[in-house]
Amino acid sequence: MSTPVADGDRILRLEQELARERKLNEAAYALHTTLDLDELLGLILKAAREGVDSDRGTVYLLSDDGQELWSRVLSGSEKLTIRLPVGRGIAGAVAADGASVRLDDVYLDKRFDRSWDAKSGYRTRTMLAAPIRNRADKVVGVFQLMNKKTGVFGAEDERFLESLSVHAALAVENATLHTSALERERQSREIALALDIQRKIQPERLVRATGGIVAAGMNRLCEDASGDYYDLIELPDGRLGFCVGDVSGHGLGSALVMAQARAWLRGFTRTQADPLQLLTLLNDNITPDLELGKFMTFFLGAVHPETGALEWANAGHPAALLLRSATGEVEELSPGGIMLGVFAGFSYTGGAAKTLGPGDTLLLYTDGATEAAVEDKAHAKEEQDMFGEERLLAVLRATAPQGPEALLDAVRDAVISFTTSPNLRDDLTLLAIQRKA
Repeated sequence: MSTPVADGDRILRLEQELARERKLNEAAYALHTTLDLDELLGLILKAAREGVDSDRGTVYLLSDDGQELWSRVLSGSEKLTIRLPVGRGIAGAVAADGASVRLDDVYLDKRFDRSWDAKSGYRTRTMLAAPIRNRADKVVGVFQLMNKKTGVFGAEDERFLESLSVHAALAVENATLHTSALERERQSREIALALDIQRKIQPERLVRATGGIVAAGMNRLCEDASGDYYDLIELPDGRLGFCVGDVSGHGLGSALVMAQARAWLRGFTRTQADPLQLLTLLNDNITPDLELGKFMTFFLGAVHPETGALEWANAGHPAALLLRSATGEVEELSPGGIMLGVFAGFSYTGGAAKTLGPGDTLLLYTDGATEAAVEDKAHAKEEQDMFGEERLLAVLRATAPQGPEALLDAVRDAVISFTTSPNLRDDLTLLAIQRKA
């Protein structure tokens, strides 16, 4: 037969269990009211402290690499991030082995760092540190609660934190995914802005007519950004400067190199008109900024708008093709120096001076034209049949009389037709310069 005292104890324990269950339900609801990670950490700590009747505490999360715990705390009006290596201190030990730690006197445990109390003036007496586990039972953080307001922490406090743990881990996972999604969205916006800027400084099509010279350029991307560069620049001596370059690789990184090269070159052309000197200056200034293994092929020239006199220099770029209208012969303006970015101080030499006669056409291109290949995953690129220079020459001879713009369209269409795919595997950049007949 039960006694009034025993019945009273059972009722008290039942009331306490109901109170804890109510707190747990309230906490579970509260933890899913925000996706802000900092705010969520505060809610988790509040729920843990109230659930075990703790005076103070910290909620740590495990870093992605599993090497440290971190949390954010208020210091005045600022939020500071604190970090603790896994395995160090009491919280670090819990993260390492996944076992809860209950201490009735923390100063008796060598793992406790008394310097925290010395700095803050706070006296830690009791502590309960417990793992935060996700649905896969993996430790993703640690509860660290100090100084139970009445007595010491007990097994029922551990059970409460164990129940709270699943809700906390799920809420943190949702908040982290939300933060990652926001970060990806932010990065996408910034990349889109960068690509928009690049497309403005490197337009898909460009046409320029000056004196007796007509020039047209084209840049077709294989990705969202291009490492190819073409430009038409009015030089200080009245000539039309032109260039085509190709940064190794493609994508945003190569596009940034291309933008840097453009900025350097356009700055130099304000006071310098000699293609050879411009090429040397460009190499000397761009080389220190290129990472090891990165380089840029470059063809640079200048043509007089009335006489057709042509000067040029080539830094490892595919030979430009000069079609003589009167004879149908093609002259190659071959590489004359190493690629830009290999080493500064290289002495470039200019190619032999040429003169564009009436109707003559100069075609510059990147290897996205000649090395375009049929999509064939069964063979390496070097084993596949490529578009090649002979096909390019055939298009040049057949279409040049129709003008630079028609020539570029014909080359593009021929490359796409040859590869049987509208999606090129490399950037395609073309520049055609023609002296009026």
